[in-house]
Amino acid sequence: MKFLKKALFYLLGVGLGTMVVVFMFGDRDDIQCTYFPNDRVLYDIRGKQMVIPADIQRQLDESSLDSADIQDMMRGGKVDFEKTDRGMDSCKTYWIDLKREDRLSFAMEWQNCDSVATALEFKKL
Repeated sequence: MKFLKKALFYLLGVGLGTMVVVFMFGDRDDIQCTYFPNDRVLYDIRGKQMVIPADIQRQLDESSLDSADIQDMMRGGKVDFEKTDRGMDSCKTYWIDLKREDRLSFAMEWQNCDSVATALEFKKL
């Protein structure tokens, strides 16, 4: 009987605590889990001004890709760390792949500097 009483109090406390947390922090979209290396790189690039040169923009237009596809890449893309050059101090370059079944899959090389992320190369997959 003592175990059932302890279990009841435990479940009551967990339930009340869960309701308080949901009530206080329920609709927060600004909280993100960026603990993994892939997520950290994408989060860092998303927070900077993105510059796409005219020749790469032309390639994107020819492939029927727009800024929404770039945003999809920055939210759900995979960073290819084997092709990445992280050895430089000021600007690092990252290859980011976006593989999709319903639309065109593509990859882009991004140069990630202090305040600007610049697209360097575009490739269809």
